[in-house]
Amino acid sequence: MTTSVTKIKTTTTFYQGGTTSTEVLVGEKVLKLLEDPRFINEWDQLCNACTWATVFQSPAFVATWYRLYGAAFLPILIKAEQAGKLTGLLTLVKDKNGLITGAGLNQAEYQVWLTADASDETFIRNALHALNRCFPRNKVLLKYIPAGVSLGFTKKDPNWNKRCFVKVSPQPLMIINDDHLTSELRKKNRKEKINRLKRLGALKFERIVDYQAFVGVFDELALQSDFRKGALYNKVVFETDALRKPFLLALFEQNRLHATVLKINDKIIASNVSFWGNGQLHLQGINSFDATYARYSPGIIHFLMLGKLLAEEGVAIFDLTPGADAYKEILATDHAEAYTLSIGNSFHRFTNRLHAGLNRNFKKAAAVIGIKPDALKKQKRTIELYKEKYRYVARQGFTSLFASFFDHLKRQRKTTICWVVQKNSSGSTAGLLHIQKDNLRHLLDFDKRDIRYSRQEFLADAMTRLEEGAHCYTWAEDGRLLGCAWLASEQSPMDKYNTEGFIISLSGVYCHSKGLRQFSAFLQSIANELAIDNPHDKFYIVTDCNDPAFTKAGFQRLK
Repeated sequence: MTTSVTKIKTTTTFYQGGTTSTEVLVGEKVLKLLEDPRFINEWDQLCNACTWATVFQSPAFVATWYRLYGAAFLPILIKAEQAGKLTGLLTLVKDKNGLITGAGLNQAEYQVWLTADASDETFIRNALHALNRCFPRNKVLLKYIPAGVSLGFTKKDPNWNKRCFVKVSPQPLMIINDDHLTSELRKKNRKEKINRLKRLGALKFERIVDYQAFVGVFDELALQSDFRKGALYNKVVFETDALRKPFLLALFEQNRLHATVLKINDKIIASNVSFWGNGQLHLQGINSFDATYARYSPGIIHFLMLGKLLAEEGVAIFDLTPGADAYKEILATDHAEAYTLSIGNSFHRFTNRLHAGLNRNFKKAAAVIGIKPDALKKQKRTIELYKEKYRYVARQGFTSLFASFFDHLKRQRKTTICWVVQKNSSGSTAGLLHIQKDNLRHLLDFDKRDIRYSRQEFLADAMTRLEEGAHCYTWAEDGRLLGCAWLASEQSPMDKYNTEGFIISLSGVYCHSKGLRQFSAFLQSIANELAIDNPHDKFYIVTDCNDPAFTKAGFQRLK
């Protein structure tokens, strides 16, 4: 990490004839300043005085992030003082690609400067000038800037107008109203789902306030979150960022996180870990639900119960944060605006405006022909999924590209095969593998180097199957998924085969190349699990797979 410090002193006329000094600190000097109790105290006071400040500008959040991530990113802090008193502050970081953004990166939902005077742009002008002198070729991105922040200089000042691009994003809000939330929970469809959940076990909504209790559930919440976001957005943040867990745990200790879970008996089916401060809760941290309970809408039910709790705790607003997720619009009762400020050269501004204009016109055209935003977003996600997949396959060379193409064709030509499986009467488990049922960790261990699927494609399919009520058996070793097979949610009668009994549907059968030698043992292990609760000497499995391993596992094909 760069450990130098750059100081730029600029003197300007202050309102009462005083002077303001602007100073840019970089690297180790930033970390050293965080050890000064007087500075932290003044920072905290400035944060409380600033009308638009959020928890993401608090010393608790920023200082904790700098301490943990300071070795991987370059901390940049710009402060202004008048007569030795802190009057302005902007905390930034430069990433490995040279982009300068708010401290906290994507964990800081709102990235903005602090100043006590809401209408005065003096600090941010001086701060950006000083930053430009230190880093003249680096782009700056602040996402998102809350409503109420003065950005007049981006339009009125010719020097900044040609370099700045401002994008407006809707910010959905849930204004906490106990009567409204009670009414929402009493709606017929939600009441029915809650009652159905209660029939599955003891339904409990809990707030976690004890640190050890939070540590005890953290990994499960992170696993559910990574699985969902891996399927939807190809992002597994807790897997790729080892510092995210200690960062959130540290903030929980400082009472900056609000954690709640929805449970059936001891099973967590939904959770939310949000940042809070200044009378608001911000949807940034962990938001998860168990896909196997999707038909009961546990996420929405959990959010409404959370709203009821916030009403009791005196929290006025649950900020659902910018983003076009459908569930946010279901929950939102009001909207504000947030702004993304991008600063570069004039060409940078031109390309940003062009891209934004094309995107806006495309959405308008889609609306005219009846394509809803959710459908458009889903289609975009599908396109990105296949682009990511074939980018990887292409990097492996033409052989892999053709192999992937023919594998895709093979999977499209599915034939239904029925296998007769004899129960293992001896009860011996010799040669069987240690397999798991509905293990999300195993699914996330899918090898992303596999040319047949991208990991996102595999996870998206897995999430859909779980939401539809299917169950999976998996086999993994040394952090790699070696085998997977899916059981349909319902059994089907054997009428078409003129055989008494019921059929178990086994689909989506997957085997990693390193597991081929034991593929038949994997199938035997599944059969052994299925036979446990089966009272008959034999049962039937229907698959769309005709791999020789089925015969080797002792399955007999029904003619």
